[in-house]
Amino acid sequence: MGVRRAVDMALDLQRLNPPQPIVTYGPLIHNPQTLQLLESRGIREVASIDEIRGGTVVIRAHGISPQERRILESKGVDIIDATCPRVARVQSVIRKHAARGQFCIIVGDEDHPEVKGLLGFATSGGLVISSTEELDRIESLDPDREICVVAQTTQEERTFNEVVEQLRRRCARIKVVNTICDSTRKRQTEASRLARQVDLVLVVGGKGSGNTRRLVKVAQAQGVPALHVETAEAIPASALTGVSCVGVTAGASTPNWQIQRVIFALKQIGMRRIAGPTRVLRKLADVAVMTYLWAALAGGGLTASCLALQGREVTWLPLAAAVLFVISMHLMNRIMERSGAMQFNTPEMAAFYATHRSALTALGVLSCLGALIAGWWLGTVSFLLLCGMIGAGLLYTVPLGPDIWRSRRKWTSLKDIPGSKTPLVALGWAMAAAVLPVVGSEHTLNVSGVAVSFIFAAGMVFWRTALSDLLDIQGDRIVGRETIPILIGPNRCERLLVWLLVFLSVLIVASSWIGWTTAAGYWLVVNTVGYGICYRIYRGRHFVDRLSFDGMLDGNLLLAGMICIVYGAM
Repeated sequence: MGVRRAVDMALDLQRLNPPQPIVTYGPLIHNPQTLQLLESRGIREVASIDEIRGGTVVIRAHGISPQERRILESKGVDIIDATCPRVARVQSVIRKHAARGQFCIIVGDEDHPEVKGLLGFATSGGLVISSTEELDRIESLDPDREICVVAQTTQEERTFNEVVEQLRRRCARIKVVNTICDSTRKRQTEASRLARQVDLVLVVGGKGSGNTRRLVKVAQAQGVPALHVETAEAIPASALTGVSCVGVTAGASTPNWQIQRVIFALKQIGMRRIAGPTRVLRKLADVAVMTYLWAALAGGGLTASCLALQGREVTWLPLAAAVLFVISMHLMNRIMERSGAMQFNTPEMAAFYATHRSALTALGVLSCLGALIAGWWLGTVSFLLLCGMIGAGLLYTVPLGPDIWRSRRKWTSLKDIPGSKTPLVALGWAMAAAVLPVVGSEHTLNVSGVAVSFIFAAGMVFWRTALSDLLDIQGDRIVGRETIPILIGPNRCERLLVWLLVFLSVLIVASSWIGWTTAAGYWLVVNTVGYGICYRIYRGRHFVDRLSFDGMLDGNLLLAGMICIVYGAM
């Protein structure tokens, strides 16, 4: 949490245009690849306070000493404190006990920047001990003096307990506060459990990360080989010889995209989570998700739901128009994407598009033509509306205006408008599902039914897309994409999604009860509940991987269509 928070603060700061330059005092986190990305965004690291001349200074996640903070304040620079809240708690504990005159012993690595900062709070004296072998250093202390013992937040639990046990035997007056971060404790426990189930453990993280190195030792303590790798390219193929099962874990400062790249590299080498016929089915399912065929079927399911809500017969032509529209728009916009966020969010998908770009472009063009033909068969009004929808969709990623004009503006296309992606995707799907099939119909238009089904469709697609944006928030921040979760914050976005599900549930039940829509609204509560289950899975991080979870989100909309087809047949 603390590492992710620090990186997010730095990237958000760069997006908001603070006083320049933006520097971090010391490495923001212990991950070289992330630091390179920050530098590419204009956020550079300085090793000494003397190098700071002005602008904005970001205090690293490890924190700094009070003395260093006073020097920074005297320089008149803007200070952004990205100290991990867990580290700030340890600072507070040391400050409180030092004010009582207690000597502070920190169990940790003396050269670690977090520990150096913590020592600055020990105004009544302090000492760093990394193991029981260093306990002789406290012989000069008065045995009757009060001592406070804390831990570096990423310290190994076993080492801390051993040092504390020995200190209790030597010191009469001792106060112990276990300040090891819960995330660190859980990570080490899980690494130990993982090591007992596999032939090899890969620990992903920066070579300078102390907690990552400890994870290697934790795994090796179980008698299992463990490799510490920074990147996917660093995996030696020879290490996998004779290995049937690999476990992957990572240090606290390792971003998700780096872990995903390692997993993808293992798949490329030949490691798979599953084998046999199931492996082939899984590969086909992944391709369906990556090509948006599964999402397109979800669009067809949503169209069937809207037709059922309006009391209309579910026929193949409007379903085909919606399916072809969804796959063409998503494919074409993904192919024309310039931000590069996909390589961080779903590296497997990025590699797939790089390899099959020509075939996917052809599929997108053919789907677009197919959608127009289906629209023509639906009627003139439907065809013209579909032309407008496709035109608007294609314009989403196209740079607008001459090069000179674009170079002077932050927003060069509709895609660059902050938060535009999610509502525009929801609007496009809702138009295809709720309006396109009926706008040119000879039957009497059920205005209330169209309105309710449009709101339901837009709300469900907004929910699905915003949750995907929450999963992509790390990569989107890196490339500077301003999605809704980034604009309003992930916590507010989650609350918005919860209340949106409540609203949609009430809407379809109330509209069916009033008579604005058919009784299909009662049945569709299954799908709002389905998204509630998806949200719980997201919160618990229980999904196996990103493609599976995306398939689950779109599968819920496909299920809605199947439910309404059954309802119409009754």
